[in-house]
Amino acid sequence: MQCQPIQSPSRECAHRSTAVIATQVVKVRVAALRLAMSVALLMGIAAPALAADVSLPAKAAPRGVRSGEFILTPSLQLLGHHDTNLFNSEASEVAAGNSIVGATSIRFVPGLGLSNDADSNISFAFNARGDARLYLSDNEAVQSVQTVGGTADLDVIFGKRKAISFALSDNFNRAIRANNWETTQAFNRNANTVGARVEFHPGSIPERRPFNLMLAGTYSLERFDDFSAGDVDTIGTRLTSSWRFLPKTAAILDAGWNFRTLASNQLVDSGLTSSSMPFRARVGLNGAITQRISVQLMAGWGLSNHEAGESFNGLLANAGVTISPGDSTRIALQYDKDFRDSLFANYSGTHRISAALRQKFGSLMEMSASFGVAFVQYGLFTPRLGVDVEGVVAAEGSTTSGYRNDVNLDGNLLADFEVSRLIAVNIGYRLRGVQTPFRVLGKAGTPDAGKVLDAGSYIAHEMAAGVTLRY
Repeated sequence: MQCQPIQSPSRECAHRSTAVIATQVVKVRVAALRLAMSVALLMGIAAPALAADVSLPAKAAPRGVRSGEFILTPSLQLLGHHDTNLFNSEASEVAAGNSIVGATSIRFVPGLGLSNDADSNISFAFNARGDARLYLSDNEAVQSVQTVGGTADLDVIFGKRKAISFALSDNFNRAIRANNWETTQAFNRNANTVGARVEFHPGSIPERRPFNLMLAGTYSLERFDDFSAGDVDTIGTRLTSSWRFLPKTAAILDAGWNFRTLASNQLVDSGLTSSSMPFRARVGLNGAITQRISVQLMAGWGLSNHEAGESFNGLLANAGVTISPGDSTRIALQYDKDFRDSLFANYSGTHRISAALRQKFGSLMEMSASFGVAFVQYGLFTPRLGVDVEGVVAAEGSTTSGYRNDVNLDGNLLADFEVSRLIAVNIGYRLRGVQTPFRVLGKAGTPDAGKVLDAGSYIAHEMAAGVTLRY
């Protein structure tokens, strides 16, 4: 694969001396293509949360240190972690200098929560979680991934138990993700979203309020450490409403309109993507069929509204069922049809099928498992960046443009053993992968003609085990 950072088109990686493209301008554009594809894949494979409720009753008494109205909940997790394919490589890329590299790391994950009483009229909740990784490798590219990530969430609600409430929120996320080829460049990303919302929910008892209306506005920014072409600013608006017309059944409205602006024109000039104004609107029902089975059905329409190139314009749908055979078991099945903005070919439309299981064994162990498969089609793509591509489905009436089709896989398995109230042992496994015939090849007439520079497919397994201290 191309190892050229987009900020420094003249730099060549130490382990590869052959230039991929003859001119520096084309090098930058090819790097943008591969980086955009990689970020699109990494973002696209993240599994959306199941709409169905798969939570279980608490295993133990609430934890935390109380001080007046506030409860402080500290924790510290120490993990040994192994990733079989840190750079999301594929065997056909070896000729271009990109090997499949496994890496073992030690991870320190501190956590801190601070909240007040749930019945307070002013509700305060803060949760933070860090992620420091130390990779045990002499490989320079692997060592470059050593960094610190984490999340922090703040939510303050004024008038929580009144008919009209107002809330302020902030969410920060530093995601750690290695590049998808063996260089010292990474896809580490900082994202922050600030927001405000107003809710109208008449009724004196919150738990029995039949109607709720919420209007929210947010501003978010995403900044990559090494990939400034992918930086995005977004202004978001959202309207949701629910009406419980039966004791356990509610009608739902969910609509949102975002205004998404790319901070750089590098991908726009390369014809890979453009700024957009994605709109979604869905209506549906959420309710219990029996005491053990509940369902959610939603349908609507979505438009990606990209400034240039093809835009998504189609049906949105969601169907989910949650089964509770007993108090210790939750099973959820779900289907989603949706779209998301992509840094490659504007957008990706997705059909996703997923299943999740949560099982509690007495008071000592809890297990969760999930698996999802997504069938993804990206928007119309025209390879005009100094490379050849294969594995696209030609658009009707065109010999140069086509659609990329992927199958994304994601799976998780986690077991949590409660040794005592203060100590737990954790064992986990994660599967991530993409299956696609899409590949980027060296262009005819260049030194790398026909060589696989970037394969869209990869498969990776992650294993982890550790100890959590919590109070």
